[in-house]
Amino acid sequence: TTLLAGIASAGPVGDQYRTGAFGLQWNAGKSAIQTKYPGGTWDMDDKGRDRYCAASRQSLLKLPPQHQTRELCFLIGSDGTLASVTARMDASLPALLAVVNRSRTVFGDFDAVRRDEAAIQSRSTAMLWTRDKPYVVQVSSSNDADGRPQEVAFTVADEAALYAEGLAQV
Repeated sequence: TTLLAGIASAGPVGDQYRTGAFGLQWNAGKSAIQTKYPGGTWDMDDKGRDRYCAASRQSLLKLPPQHQTRELCFLIGSDGTLASVTARMDASLPALLAVVNRSRTVFGDFDAVRRDEAAIQSRSTAMLWTRDKPYVVQVSSSNDADGRPQEVAFTVADEAALYAEGLAQV
């Protein structure tokens, strides 16, 4: 009974992603990721961490088929295992609204935000659900100069520090 009470109080992000994401456990190494999602490429993110991206069309948060993922990117964390997965979607306002609204339905209101504060008109925004640390969900978008989405992404991580920089609590 104590175990059930502990799990129940973990929160919606932890409940959904405690064991892993997109069919992989958080302790998955590079070979397990590449085996599950063959045909991708390895590179490094802007902080020098290993990243593997592969095309993958699959359902996200039980959204309709037009809002499926188009690519998954897996980031390797400080312990050499899977630290986060980013699902990139078709860049459109309907896709952004669908993933934001479904995330709010599933996880509640977001509790942190990150914006491109250097620009007069913000070109990027991220809404984060951080209450269930170390598990974090982030919905992010970037726009062109006319405000059209260039990227819509859904990220889940088990290393909160990857996404804690530059956050404003809401």
